[in-house]
Amino acid sequence: MFRNFLPCPRSRGSVVGGLLYLIVAGAGLWGCGDAKGVNGSTTGGNVEPKPEPVPLGLNDVSVLFPLPSSFSDPSLLRPEDVGARGVLLPQEVFDTIPTFPVMPAEGLDYDRMRVVSLRFDGCGGLPEVCKPEIRLVMQPLKGAGGMRDSALHLFYRLDDAAMRQVVDGLRALRSLAPEALVDGPLDVHPALVAQGALGAYGTELRKLVLEHIGDQNLVRVTFFLRAPPTNEVWFFGGFEREEGKMTAMNVVGVGTDPQRVILAKTDTTYEYDLTPLGIKPEDGHIFYSTAAADAATEDGRRATMASYLRVENPTIYVPDHLPCAGCHLSTFVTAEATRRFGIDPATFESDRYASSSRDLTLRGGAGENSSSLRAFGYFGTDPMIVQRTINESAAVIDDLETRYPEQPAK
Repeated sequence: MFRNFLPCPRSRGSVVGGLLYLIVAGAGLWGCGDAKGVNGSTTGGNVEPKPEPVPLGLNDVSVLFPLPSSFSDPSLLRPEDVGARGVLLPQEVFDTIPTFPVMPAEGLDYDRMRVVSLRFDGCGGLPEVCKPEIRLVMQPLKGAGGMRDSALHLFYRLDDAAMRQVVDGLRALRSLAPEALVDGPLDVHPALVAQGALGAYGTELRKLVLEHIGDQNLVRVTFFLRAPPTNEVWFFGGFEREEGKMTAMNVVGVGTDPQRVILAKTDTTYEYDLTPLGIKPEDGHIFYSTAAADAATEDGRRATMASYLRVENPTIYVPDHLPCAGCHLSTFVTAEATRRFGIDPATFESDRYASSSRDLTLRGGAGENSSSLRAFGYFGTDPMIVQRTINESAAVIDDLETRYPEQPAK
């Protein structure tokens, strides 16, 4: 669930707007009478080679921001920031999220919330009713640095024309982010690391996002809550929002009540206790604990590995087809199965997601830390990216290139 941008008219000082202007204006210059043709002729009848298309990379459609330097650091968006469609997260919407009798040290806090990552998707929701989206992930800042172990995922609905503007804007932004290789793996955004979140790329990215989101098109809020006790307990849930009314989401295999996850672990074992289990459409319970995995047959373990690889495969399931916890657990439990039993995911060709043109390498610590259920954010100060997020990002690029192809210069 924690899934999982050409901008509107800008001021003359906008870099993205300027870049797009130069692209269009440059196309006109090729036809001028004194331009050299392909054979060096100065006649206007020759045709110059077409400009190379601008491809998008994983870090263009899924952006993980570097951590801020302090609580007062202005580099990350806050819930009270205002976009063209209103406040990003109104206080009254935030207040709908379930609370505990005791404020958990790792819990949500409106004043501490910061946008740690964002996603672009030309086909959110179910495939048969594609709905373009921009999605933000917010986590609360810790006082001593890093992020608390709770998060909100905010979904902003766009129409097709707005999404076309966003995609054109993302292509224009490529020239401002040379540090982010188009064929590089998904990671903390290299250009934001090199330039800072308020550098040239980060500033224009922020403008692009804010031109298309706000209270008016906030349609879904999902939550990941760390509960008050000292043991490791989390709750997943969410709300659909229509005309300002919040209604609990009916999550596949779970229902409308939050799904609870409890972790018990030692140095060499783990056990996740899920309520409800959430074993539809895929039953991965054998990997919920080392004890269950050890007791299973080899065929049972391989069937479970195949199940999780299908969960991670966006060409088989979109997020709305899946319960929350499975996507968040899959990276760790499959990595542990590989370490413990030598099961190679590459041998499951019909189940796993593969891309011939994208680097799907896992970065961060999601495959090593049983305590991190983060999908695209931070566990304390450690960046966490699950495999499902990487695979979705690759699939999103393919979809955007088909749905919103680069327009020829006129």
